[in-house]
Amino acid sequence: MMVYTKNLILVCTGRDTTKAASLGMPVLQLCLGISQSGALQRLKVSAVQRHCLLGVTDPPQAINFCSAERIAADLVFEARRTEAPGVFADFEHDTPLNRRLLAAFDEALYDADIPLYVPLECGRTLSHAILTVSTAISGGSLTEYISSLQGIYSAARIAAFLQPVSQDFTLPSPTPNGISLSAAARAALLAQTGAQPFFSRELCAKYFTYMNADGQAHFVLYDDDSTLAAKLAQLAGCGVQNVFALFPDAAGLLKPQA
Repeated sequence: MMVYTKNLILVCTGRDTTKAASLGMPVLQLCLGISQSGALQRLKVSAVQRHCLLGVTDPPQAINFCSAERIAADLVFEARRTEAPGVFADFEHDTPLNRRLLAAFDEALYDADIPLYVPLECGRTLSHAILTVSTAISGGSLTEYISSLQGIYSAARIAAFLQPVSQDFTLPSPTPNGISLSAAARAALLAQTGAQPFFSRELCAKYFTYMNADGQAHFVLYDDDSTLAAKLAQLAGCGVQNVFALFPDAAGLLKPQA
């Protein structure tokens, strides 16, 4: 099976950066943060210093003073210094401080012709940033979800984050999130129940159902290397130009395929 890795960007910290860079693929280093005093800071010195996308993490929310414009200017300087092909704002919280920072990043990096990637949940109001969307959906259709966002923001402004899912849902499920299962726990559950896995083309993931000892129906949704490869192919078919993935999650896709 051929795996479509052309648009894949490997997200790394520490030693993984060197391993990923040796594969000749684009690398995002989560290496920048914002200090308590409100200044851009390097969290660690990587073995690979140049030509990697730069990742900047959430600032502490109790910053005494923060000039968003100054941090944005420093971010542009650092990106140019390291010849970074882009910046990923790995922000998890939609707060007033984060909105102020992201608005400043959006304008400064756009003016510098450096792409800015922001999670969709934090970047909906930005004018220029490329919005990253998780592939870990538990309902609907992955391609329809991506296409709908491309219709709202334009195809060029939608990127994806390849996030494997492995969750156990009680049926009927009161929430869109189930209980997380490790690969080992899932394998044990499959062996114990003798359930038959199936592939959902809409979710682009595998699933199986079983009944627990109390007669309660369960639905297990999960990814493996084959479904992650299928997601990459579907995303490419939707015209998604950039797909981020944590290096350990993507490791199985980078091996020679049988």
